[in-house]
Amino acid sequence: MELASQRDRLRQRDLDVAAISYDSPAVLKDFATRHRITFPLLSDADSAVIRRFGLLNPEYPPGDPAYGVPYPGTFVTDAEGFIREKHFAEAYTERRTVASGLALTGEVFGPTAERSTPYFTLRTSASNAEAVPGQRLTLTLDFEMAPGHHAYAPGDHTYRALALKLEPNPYVRLGAQQAPPARPFEFKPLQETVPVYEGRFRISQDVVLAVRDDIAPLLSSPDPTLVLQGLVEYQVCSDTVCYRPGSLPVSWSLRVRPLDRERAPEALRRPTKR
Repeated sequence: MELASQRDRLRQRDLDVAAISYDSPAVLKDFATRHRITFPLLSDADSAVIRRFGLLNPEYPPGDPAYGVPYPGTFVTDAEGFIREKHFAEAYTERRTVASGLALTGEVFGPTAERSTPYFTLRTSASNAEAVPGQRLTLTLDFEMAPGHHAYAPGDHTYRALALKLEPNPYVRLGAQQAPPARPFEFKPLQETVPVYEGRFRISQDVVLAVRDDIAPLLSSPDPTLVLQGLVEYQVCSDTVCYRPGSLPVSWSLRVRPLDRERAPEALRRPTKR
């Protein structure tokens, strides 16, 4: 499980993990044994805690086997129990990986690829080397600008703004692209002030893997490796010279594996009411 694989990284940040679900203790014990889960799995069999937090998913009526499930999400609390962050998805089929969340806070996951231009060095990486359908991952681009140079950020100007343009891919949906705050740069000869990026900074791109039939052809192929390709578009200037707009090809490879659909023994499952 991806959550268990990131537990050491979380502990390095003085964080630990516990999961709560509407499953019975017997079902959770079976799941933990099969997947060698070592962090606490908490049973909220009557969904009392789920209701108190306002997380009950109304999509499933009483009598449905899934009645009582919450919206999928994560709370981050401090040592006193106060909620400091929360991350939720609209559907259980789409989940942000723990590594993706860590990547958005600055973590670097290997392997990384490095490309250089006369104006900057770019290191690319992905939050996860492998994933399952429906997971939300993060692609990261770490820039290091040459001294005295800046790249243009999006804004009200005619320069080419720094951006990642991924090629369309039937197996992913693009999520949000995040960039750091830009600095206003004043160029007095032209009496203009434009937003720029300088020094070291990160741009990240969320991608969500397709589910069900949409990703079935990839999973049934001899090599279920997803390759995402694109271009980094940019325009760079020094304090005195503006260079022509340019682009740099980038790519990421991700191993995709099927969802684990093994269920607990029937005797342990929640009965369906009719």
